[in-house]
Amino acid sequence: MGSFTVLTLFSGRHLMHVRRTLALAFAVPALLAGCSDDPEPTPKIPEPTSSSPTPTPTESETPEAESPEDFVRRWQAAALKAQNVGDTSEYRAFGPKCKPCLEFADQVDQIYADGGQVRLASLRVVSVKSAGGADQFRLTRVLGRTRVLNAEGEEQQSFEGGREVLSVFLEPVGEEWRIKNFLRTTA
Repeated sequence: MGSFTVLTLFSGRHLMHVRRTLALAFAVPALLAGCSDDPEPTPKIPEPTSSSPTPTPTESETPEAESPEDFVRRWQAAALKAQNVGDTSEYRAFGPKCKPCLEFADQVDQIYADGGQVRLASLRVVSVKSAGGADQFRLTRVLGRTRVLNAEGEEQQSFEGGREVLSVFLEPVGEEWRIKNFLRTTA
């Protein structure tokens, strides 16, 4: 059997090899840079422009109010998160007085409290359109397959998903929106 030397991070041979490699790594670019016959480049100074600087927002400026359509989209994102994570607090904040919202959140909370899980493959908002008033909107969404699992990970219920239309009723609260109610519609 031949003999061999074990190199560790702290062995002298390894440390010497690392030093040589590092010295070579720093020396080669420096040597190559010194071998160029090109004159040294001169830095370009940008010419001043005549345009005025872009104003930056100040604390006194108020951000643009969120549109009802964007609010409904955020509500749906919170619904997806609530089901897949099991934390309904963000979802509940969108409609603290909305009866079907609270019933949905209570169902999700109960599933997780029993050790189960909800797995919603996807939730995609197709459109959010005004539906006959400042506070009523038509939400069209596509739900992926939903599975409800028990504490052992066994499937208890399954819903194939598909296209769904909701009538969503909003109410303004100060500068924000809240979900007042929602109903599933047939078309």
